[in-house]
Amino acid sequence: MGPMAHKVVNISMSPDKIMLGAVEVVGIGERKSIRDAKDQGVPVTVIDGKMLAGRGTTISEVLNHQTGVKLRQTGGVGSQTKINVRGLEGNRVQIYMDGYALNTPDGNFSINDIPLQFIDRIEIYKGIVPPEFGGDGLGSAINVVTISTDKDFYDFSYKYQSYGVHDAVATLRHFFPKANIAMTLYMNGIHALNNYTIESPFIEGLKIKRDHDRLRMLDFAVGLDFLNGYFDKAEVELLGYLNNKQMQGIETNIRHTFTHGQTYGANFNFEKKSFLTKKLDMKLNAGYLFINSGLVDTCSYITDFDGNVRPNTVRGEMGAIPNLSDDYTHDARYNLNLKYNLLPEGKMSINLNNDLRYVNMEMNDDEAGRSLGRNVSGLSSDIIGAITSLSFQNRWFGNKLTSVVTGRHYYFGMNGETVDLTYPGSGDTPVNTDRGGNYFGYSLALKYDITRQWALKGALEHNYRLPRSEELIGDRMTIMTNPLLEPEEAYNYNVGVLYDYYYHNESRLQFEANTYMMNVENMMYMISQFNYYKYQNLGKALLYGVDAEVKWDINRHWFVSCNATWQKSLDNTKYVLGTNTPSQTYRMQLPHIPILYFNWMVDYRKDNLFGGKGQYTRIYYEGGYTDKYYYGYELSKYQNYKIPSACIHTLGLEYGILNRKVIFGMECHNLFDTPEMTNFNYPLAGRTFTLKVRFTTLDW
Repeated sequence: MGPMAHKVVNISMSPDKIMLGAVEVVGIGERKSIRDAKDQGVPVTVIDGKMLAGRGTTISEVLNHQTGVKLRQTGGVGSQTKINVRGLEGNRVQIYMDGYALNTPDGNFSINDIPLQFIDRIEIYKGIVPPEFGGDGLGSAINVVTISTDKDFYDFSYKYQSYGVHDAVATLRHFFPKANIAMTLYMNGIHALNNYTIESPFIEGLKIKRDHDRLRMLDFAVGLDFLNGYFDKAEVELLGYLNNKQMQGIETNIRHTFTHGQTYGANFNFEKKSFLTKKLDMKLNAGYLFINSGLVDTCSYITDFDGNVRPNTVRGEMGAIPNLSDDYTHDARYNLNLKYNLLPEGKMSINLNNDLRYVNMEMNDDEAGRSLGRNVSGLSSDIIGAITSLSFQNRWFGNKLTSVVTGRHYYFGMNGETVDLTYPGSGDTPVNTDRGGNYFGYSLALKYDITRQWALKGALEHNYRLPRSEELIGDRMTIMTNPLLEPEEAYNYNVGVLYDYYYHNESRLQFEANTYMMNVENMMYMISQFNYYKYQNLGKALLYGVDAEVKWDINRHWFVSCNATWQKSLDNTKYVLGTNTPSQTYRMQLPHIPILYFNWMVDYRKDNLFGGKGQYTRIYYEGGYTDKYYYGYELSKYQNYKIPSACIHTLGLEYGILNRKVIFGMECHNLFDTPEMTNFNYPLAGRTFTLKVRFTTLDW
């Protein structure tokens, strides 16, 4: 939140003999920060943020075109978005900003709330997450590294998108030399109607206009950097996040229900090289969030899609009881990383990381209590998760072989009362839970540089993923509580090959291919129960697949790329949980996970294409094909749970003047208005146009 108030990154060019022009931003002569990320022993894909700054899309759309990555969402701007990496999605994929966990307990602030123009790079980890990040994803993570600068600057952008979407971002950074302080002010506001029309997946021929899906969001931050002190970096950030989101009905015509929330907090970041001793480096990030959220669902009548109105004796459009909730969440966390350099230049080091998150949630809903005839307010639950890791990194055989060995300890605990208010009889009597547990994991990552062009990567890992508060407590609307969820356990195996060759001084060819397999036990999966949903430990899952990508910088102006992913995600549970009854879904494809998809891109960039000086033009085309997959188990030939295949095309233009101090962007997503389905076969918006203008004093 407030991405410009994060870390200072001194960006430098690698000592490559190939020279770049002042504005050409291509893969040739890769920046050192990107090269360092790729040189890690863990499997990683890196996206250069400089190619995103002028685009009007979101991070989700950028990720959706990467190898092994697919997204699932329920609607327009502000709707729930789940990122799937190699068959893992939701909380199994950790989201970081500048190496620190981004996710908020209520899920309000998401990766899409980070403006593209403030991204230095995006790192996609597949297989093993760097130990200094901490966290407990099942082998996949996305780290968004934001830009920073040691100069004053201002940056303002405005984006208009089809279906009534307005998005404005303003940032100001100013240095006070006498006080040795830099201040960053950041604000982002969104007003989105999301008023596109879809065809009902439940009633043939029924057209539904999404006229109750409005989002209002305001995100702001004030950051202070304290310079020239004891710490190399000392930052304090105060932040806030406000949102109001209407609930759109697809199965029923919801007209009045909405959610609202406000988040306030502080974040502290300290870094110091040669901490206490010359060879020890320290990083500490700590933060606190206060979240007040509510669901308003008290309508006394129900409207159908034909406009007919009938009384609603129980009140509430989404369930069988009304809700007027006023819930509170306190989220405190820290991440401490200590790296001891046994040998210089990262040749040998020991890394100790301790990551702690404490969440206290209090539920209040007098309206629901009156409907149930019992008091369900004031119930409080404490959830704690702690992960400690110790890793040893070494470079062998003249730096050709990089190895990272890691051991981890996990602790999970929950104490307090919970209640399920999704519908009467679902567990609306408060239940007390007091539980805890310790778990141990390990990992090994290897990278071997065969030649300057060829490299091999391999990794294996045994890890855990602790239950999140939203999975244990539910969402008060459609997801029921389950305080007895157990951590997920996974065994991870990855092998990959990389090729990276520069030729003709301006050209570069990159190739990467990977294969993986993962066995997951106690897999948490959302199941349907009494027309509601609930997270349940279903047993075992087997995930495996292959992916490959080719990137070609033909010259300074033309760039092409193509990637392909094939993956299987199978229910690997032989028997129904707790019985000897054979499972009907054994070895069947898990729902909602694509099996086969391709992406491709053609990109043209040139300075002063139309004459003059200080101009920059970029024209790009992206395509993506996703084969049909399933949103339910195919238990019978009479069931039709297939999400149809789709081929989506995107065309965009960026034009910059005054050395890209002023940038205009235009983009058309889904150029041919192809029907696109996702998430229980719900239709997404069709052809979408985006216009963006940006004024900045940042250097390129």
